[in-house]
Amino acid sequence: MVFTSNYPPIDIPTVGVAELLFENRHKIPDTKPILLDAHSDRHFTFGQLKRKVLQFAAGLQDKCGFQKGDVLTVFAPNTIDYPVALLGAVAAGGVASPANPAYSVKELSHQVSLSEAKVIICVPSNVDIALETAAKCGIPLSHLFVFGDDATQGVQPYTKVLLSGRHLAAPVPIPNPSEQPSYMCFSSGTTGLSKGVISTHTNITSNLLQVEAMLGPHINSNQDRVLGVLPFFHIFGLTVVVHLAIYMGLPLTVMSKFDLPLFLNVIQTHQISLSCLVPPIMVLLAKHPLVDQYNISSLRTIVSGAAPLSAELSQDVQARLTGCKIIQGYGLTETSPVVTFGNLSCPVEGSCGMLVPNMSIKVINEEGQEVGVNQRGELWCKGPNIMAGYVKNPVATADCIDGEGYFHTGDVCVVDDKGNYAIVDRIKELIKYKGFQVPPAELESIILSHPSVADCAVIGVYDCSQATELPRAYVVLQPSTLPSPDAAQDIMDHVASKVVQYKKLRGGVHFIDVVPKSASGKILRRIIKDWVKEEEKVVKVGAKL
Repeated sequence: MVFTSNYPPIDIPTVGVAELLFENRHKIPDTKPILLDAHSDRHFTFGQLKRKVLQFAAGLQDKCGFQKGDVLTVFAPNTIDYPVALLGAVAAGGVASPANPAYSVKELSHQVSLSEAKVIICVPSNVDIALETAAKCGIPLSHLFVFGDDATQGVQPYTKVLLSGRHLAAPVPIPNPSEQPSYMCFSSGTTGLSKGVISTHTNITSNLLQVEAMLGPHINSNQDRVLGVLPFFHIFGLTVVVHLAIYMGLPLTVMSKFDLPLFLNVIQTHQISLSCLVPPIMVLLAKHPLVDQYNISSLRTIVSGAAPLSAELSQDVQARLTGCKIIQGYGLTETSPVVTFGNLSCPVEGSCGMLVPNMSIKVINEEGQEVGVNQRGELWCKGPNIMAGYVKNPVATADCIDGEGYFHTGDVCVVDDKGNYAIVDRIKELIKYKGFQVPPAELESIILSHPSVADCAVIGVYDCSQATELPRAYVVLQPSTLPSPDAAQDIMDHVASKVVQYKKLRGGVHFIDVVPKSASGKILRRIIKDWVKEEEKVVKVGAKL
């Protein structure tokens, strides 16, 4: 059977992302502060943001020859300037491709080259990587900019170059929003380096309004204030935090990265009422003693996403933050991202919410048959927010979007008779560390490059204390190397030197005699996961004795 949303359909916008935001449907005053810096007194009003975006767009055109379809890579942590660059590229008729600011040269070069980015904007702390990447990818120094007011290693600040001339009268019109790309986020695949996801203007604008249909009735734009702590390069932060706040006129206080004391102080000082968070932060809210030293009673709504939130953890947080409602959402980069979203009128703990408007769902069992209520199966979804495809990868696109337009998520779900969804398993082998996707194959290839390693396999092991999966390696050593703590640390250091921080082997290294494989040579990860389950049983029994 086909499941549809309990919510009435919405009208799908026929304009571009920047056009929709600056139509100002919510009648936001130009003088209203819309972006506030958590680390200083800097802020942009709605009117200032719009002017800067239109100046940035014109600057790209005039200084960089930026044209329709050209790509700008934003290689930076959160800052109130970040939306200026994102929306500036989009307002110029181009595409913004946000990148993890902790990327190595290899990882950034992969994204820049695959997206064919023409311009990079970075920060002083990662300008070395940006410079090396630009040289490697053939991007001239004149197309490389830095956030801030001062030049760094010859890289000019965007404010002095791109905001020094004219500004567009309005965003460049998008005549075909359902086809023209707006963003190019990167989502890791199971085979190694990340895949570029092409999100059209309609993908983003429709998902923005799909979320508004469910969250909007519970928001008061004259009173609510939002905290921007999730990374803006991640699709969750990009759509549900940045775009929703600007669209609805909700003051957004921006943190460059998560820091618990600052996080709590910002909620207290700025009277934050709404925040999108991930389960590892929820663990801190439930258990860390520092929470009791701050008055965060203004926080009345938490939207958890990017990884599953257990009913138990949700209950623990609500027991401590009385008066705060917690809901959960589910989605992927490929779905722009929200597929399901919690109902604040009657939250269901452990559920990732109900289907957003204008979407349909199929639940497919292992035999390839459609199943119904309270039956497990892979979640297939269809709607205006489903990506156009993967960048330069038609095979991967065809593998996950079928002829009817259904995107095959690789996640196993159950839907109850009231339309509440729960994600109960994952078919794909991706490891999710604090909301970030970690492909085992990439880590395995790096581990195998270590001279003392003969073979290996990587899986995700769930850590209850952090509410996340941790990458763990199972390694077969060369005969010349004996298993030891030093050997394990050497392998972990080897991996850490070659990957972004969230891909480190935080689950450790376990030495084994042979990696279980099928006759065709495929690693049988399920067998290794069974080992982990048996180990956990032994630990539990030992703890009881």
